[in-house]
Amino acid sequence: MRLLLLVLLWSVSALAQEDVDLQIKRLEIALNRIQAEQQSVYQQFQMVQEQRRSALQQARQEIQIYTPPATPPDYDDVVREKEARDAQIKVYAEELDRLYARYRELEEQKKSLLDQLTALATGR
Repeated sequence: MRLLLLVLLWSVSALAQEDVDLQIKRLEIALNRIQAEQQSVYQQFQMVQEQRRSALQQARQEIQIYTPPATPPDYDDVVREKEARDAQIKVYAEELDRLYARYRELEEQKKSLLDQLTALATGR
């Protein structure tokens, strides 16, 4: 009878450990997915940031290095180009804000998973 009880206790303990191992594996998979997405978001952020920086630099250069052309440009064309450039810079800024918010959101998800992983690993 005691032997049967010990075997049952050992089986329950082994099943519980397998369950914890499975939970840890799932958390690690989710963590890897979040880290991959976070890296992708970061790369997108860098790309958009560089596009915005380039557009701003181009706008400054046009102001600083103005050489009058042989035939003056049409005022309406110049205004349209400036408005289009300003609108594009605004789009870049909004995209940067969106990407930054997504990165922070993923960071919070990652922190939660790491806390769960730590709790499981320490046996809480």
